[in-house]
Amino acid sequence: MIVRDGRVGVRVRGRTAEIFLARHAITPGDAIEHVPEPRDRRVFERLRAKGIVREAAPGRYWFNIPAALADAEALSRRMVPIAVGVALLVVVAAIALNLAA
Repeated sequence: MIVRDGRVGVRVRGRTAEIFLARHAITPGDAIEHVPEPRDRRVFERLRAKGIVREAAPGRYWFNIPAALADAEALSRRMVPIAVGVALLVVVAAIALNLAA
């Protein structure tokens, strides 16, 4: 989440999210007609399965920002320990190589 001048913003990745946010489709009342391009179909379906993209009426969808933020936070919680572990392995490997030399 980004906060500038007291306003809260959301940084998202991907064409699907950008389409919905650019058209301000962020509530059921703002839902837009959307048919994903073939190259975006998998991402669109994954976002629907996670509840990030929701269908307000047949063929009309909206982007659920709280669900997107929760998903990003969950990803961060999973990735941070992995990144720390990889960093520790690199340090251990560097020390081992230094001792061997």
